[in-house]
Amino acid sequence: MTSIEKTLLAISTIDFPVHYEDSAQTIRDAKGMMICDIRGWSKIQFMTKAQERHDAIGNLICNLLNDYKDKQVTDFDEMMLGV
Repeated sequence: MTSIEKTLLAISTIDFPVHYEDSAQTIRDAKGMMICDIRGWSKIQFMTKAQERHDAIGNLICNLLNDYKDKQVTDFDEMMLGV
């Protein structure tokens, strides 16, 4: 499977838009399905505003996913069928 096929397969799994839940430190899709768990405290825990940084990373990932879906991805079935 090519890189673009993997990307399209992943994108087709998610109901957009996605959002970050600060309290649970997770990214969920529009139907509430957990997409990923944001756990990256190693370096961040020693920095100022650690919680804010952690949440900012979760929100950044959501924004990037939503933007990618909105601007870059064409219909998954069309790409897979070469239409």
